[in-house]
Amino acid sequence: MPAALRGRRSAFSFDLGCRCRWKTVFRAFPGPARAALVAVAIAIVVTLVDLGGDFDLTNYLRVGEQASARSFVEADIPDTALAPGWGHDGQANYVLSRTFPDLRNADGHLDSTTYRARRIVFPAITAALPDGGPVVAAFWLINLAAIGLAAAAIARLAEQHGASWFAGAAVGLSPGFLASMIISLGDALGLGLAVAGVVAWRRPNATRTAIVLFTLAALTRETTLLIPAAVFLTEGRDRRPSLLIPPAILIAWIGVLELWIGGPGKSAAQFQPPFVGWIDQGITSTETLVAAIFVLASVMAAQRLTSIDRTLALIVILDVAVLIVMDRAVMFDIRNLARVVPWTIPLLVLAVELAWRSTPQPAAPPQPAAPPQPAAPPQPTAPPQPTAPPQPTAPPQPTAPPQPANTHSVVNVTP
Repeated sequence: MPAALRGRRSAFSFDLGCRCRWKTVFRAFPGPARAALVAVAIAIVVTLVDLGGDFDLTNYLRVGEQASARSFVEADIPDTALAPGWGHDGQANYVLSRTFPDLRNADGHLDSTTYRARRIVFPAITAALPDGGPVVAAFWLINLAAIGLAAAAIARLAEQHGASWFAGAAVGLSPGFLASMIISLGDALGLGLAVAGVVAWRRPNATRTAIVLFTLAALTRETTLLIPAAVFLTEGRDRRPSLLIPPAILIAWIGVLELWIGGPGKSAAQFQPPFVGWIDQGITSTETLVAAIFVLASVMAAQRLTSIDRTLALIVILDVAVLIVMDRAVMFDIRNLARVVPWTIPLLVLAVELAWRSTPQPAAPPQPAAPPQPAAPPQPTAPPQPTAPPQPTAPPQPTAPPQPANTHSVVNVTP
């Protein structure tokens, strides 16, 4: 064999061996871990594509050219990438991270410090890091970890119904989670904590853990309270009072902010009567059509899940309820729509898989009976062996004649 061909064969064998080993290692992980790895890998690929070869994570702060946070961020990162207009929420998280715990120092650099500081957990995690790049990188890594956490939790819930880990991996395809990563939001972290709370709630003797997770999620993103609300309506009737703790703590935190910092909030301005925001945005606009697709997909998922897991079905329905009352201020950006319905794709994947598994599979056609085997021909019997002729009996031996008795006495004559 030529040396070049032997080299190619050796390289192919090595490559095939590596692939087999990777498959073996991957299959050794439990389902939730597989889902987390796949979801995180998808998120990393999306990051590389979105950055377009320029690995500048300051793009993910979305610092607006006209934003009040621009001067604050540029004081730490002079060459910060700028976004047109007012930017997005990542810049607010950076300001909160740098001013925590004295959030009054953020006043004047944010549109509403009181409103932004409601979601304090995400920026507070990075408060101890040095200014500038380390904080921006930490935002990205936290979002990747949160995507993995949410994927593992969804896969664990899917396993409870006999499904595979694919629904968990689909978290990496959810626009809501991807938007959190590429805009440096705390949404992915809040959602991951909340759905992990559902997993903990269903475990024996883990109610306290679930309440802690729900509370941290609420202090990361307020709308994650929809998840414990769904649990409250569908599960654990005897433990329901404990589910009032997360919203109570969030309300108390908002009260503290109002007294400490003051300033107007903006939550009420984000909602309108049903579909008014859609009409204001334009019935035929791209944003409205995308919202309609999300609603349709969510309803399909909820319809299937209702008979299997009412909690998951209700989570999807509550997300849809929020989506249809969104104001045009939210509707104008597709990324905002994706943030409202982050569970649509993962739970739709779960619903489709469960529907496929419950569909009776066609029975295998009967196998044709084997033709009867012909009976073996009778074996010829051996001819009878001739019997040996009787042996002639020996003639009787003549008896010896009787000896005559000796009548003469022997006389011993002595001289």
